[in-house]
Amino acid sequence: MEKYWTAWVHDATRCLCRRVRRTYAEQHQKRMESVAVLVAQTSAGVARIIGTRYEVLDVGGLNLSGLLKSGEIGRLEQARVTATLGGDEVTVQTPIDGPGNMIIVGLNYKDHAAEIGTEIAQVPRVHLVAPSAVSGPTDDIPLPRIAGSAVDYEGEMAVVIGAPASDVSVDEAWSHVAGITAANDVTARDVQNGSNALVSGPNVGLAKAFDGFKPLGPALLTTAGVRDGQALRLRTLVDGEVRQDSSTAEMHFSVAELISYISQYMTLHRGDVILTGTPGGVGVSSGRFLRAGQVVEVELEGVGVLRNRVASQLQR
Repeated sequence: MEKYWTAWVHDATRCLCRRVRRTYAEQHQKRMESVAVLVAQTSAGVARIIGTRYEVLDVGGLNLSGLLKSGEIGRLEQARVTATLGGDEVTVQTPIDGPGNMIIVGLNYKDHAAEIGTEIAQVPRVHLVAPSAVSGPTDDIPLPRIAGSAVDYEGEMAVVIGAPASDVSVDEAWSHVAGITAANDVTARDVQNGSNALVSGPNVGLAKAFDGFKPLGPALLTTAGVRDGQALRLRTLVDGEVRQDSSTAEMHFSVAELISYISQYMTLHRGDVILTGTPGGVGVSSGRFLRAGQVVEVELEGVGVLRNRVASQLQR
């Protein structure tokens, strides 16, 4: 049976409001036609990004995470501008401060699976990581004292949930998304593969859970701006050298398929974050791991550049 979304729309020809039924696919298309907002959490508050300027918005004292978790992200479209600042006048912070669930999807690009000598599974590989790993778009990436010799980058597109999702269909999935941002799924490979003497075997969760291992940002592009979330250019650079250069079109499981699959097992809540996988070119394939002093950049089309310096714990 076709599922419907009930909405009230204004009928200007008759000067009244009428109730209509839309399929979830139609509702998603309607959202696509609304106003796109590229927004950042800054030291001055929630700000809309217009070129190189930051328009600080009046959103009732909430931060961006607060808007997401309260279901009021739509206020961004009509919010009053209280100040316009230059990039040198603000510090950009993580758009998602303390997500409820941090969900990691592994091996979702064929070239990445091939470079590490494995195949993509028939269903998504999903891991949960402590949200305490989240850091900002300019924060340092620490090299942990106990696992600093094989720290690797993974440039990814992250999807932020904007409405609760439980057992939703693929067609419904995008209507539960608030927006997208860039992410670096930093991973301690020796912990992941079990070669670290301090772990009893391979441990994906711990390998990705160190403080500062999940930089997000620099902005959130609301769903209205995601004309095609499956065709965005994604690049990772280390000290200016391109290491990964791909498109989200190369994902094996689409955003909608991932949300639908995950929501069969757990309810996704507002502010939850899903990292959708990384393309080929990671350091483990060549043995080129991150070193203190290097700068890692993750570029996601439409969102901007996530730029983080690598530092030993003694440098933090």
